[in-house]
Amino acid sequence: MVGTATVGMLLNGVLDIDAAEKVGVNRVTPELLVVFIGGMDSDPTPAEIAGTARANQGNSGMFQLCNQLDDERLVCEYFNWNGTRAGKIQTSPPPMTASIVDRIHEHIRQFPRSRIVLVGNSWGGHTAWQVADEIARSDHPLAIKQVIFLDASSTGRAVDRHPKELPININNALHYYTHNVFCWGQWSENRLQAIDLGDPQLGYSKDGTPNYSSAFDFQAHVAAEWDPRIHTEIKTAVMRLLTTR
Repeated sequence: MVGTATVGMLLNGVLDIDAAEKVGVNRVTPELLVVFIGGMDSDPTPAEIAGTARANQGNSGMFQLCNQLDDERLVCEYFNWNGTRAGKIQTSPPPMTASIVDRIHEHIRQFPRSRIVLVGNSWGGHTAWQVADEIARSDHPLAIKQVIFLDASSTGRAVDRHPKELPININNALHYYTHNVFCWGQWSENRLQAIDLGDPQLGYSKDGTPNYSSAFDFQAHVAAEWDPRIHTEIKTAVMRLLTTR
């Protein structure tokens, strides 16, 4: 994202350097590439893509959260869990992790000092784990500054309920989880900070709504994607990674 001085100078989320030079704009090298990855059925609606959807209404809370991070030091991009872009989830065959891995490497080639953050919801959390793992095993491994898992799920995509450990290149991770049995739930890893959405003392539920402590409440799983408190905390976590002006 960029400030008002560079509105209209973006190409696919990357600053158009030539256009900036023509009008004498001071370029800001992005410090972070933040990749948001949506869940199974979270392809943004046409209204969301057009920017005409009302806040907290649509099909992809991750897409809306991606667009809420507005800082010239950030490049924020959205993918569906299968590697497609917004509105393209039915692409056959889908690119899967390859498109996300390629985009990250492309960004780092252009901005070598930039750092990488992944935010994955539901099946998008599983994809985020895979992306980090593939980058760690690639010919050009990169460190992932932070991964934020939002009620991640591997059900239907892997034999194991959740990964045994984080890929070696992830510096640290946040893991927001409900008690739904089809999601990762609680698991321990030295680099992972777990946030139990079903813990009444943490106050994510009000009078049991959403019922984050239920073992079988799909609506609570969906609610987590749109939870305004979680959105605020994710934005805060990302902004903390930026250097002070």
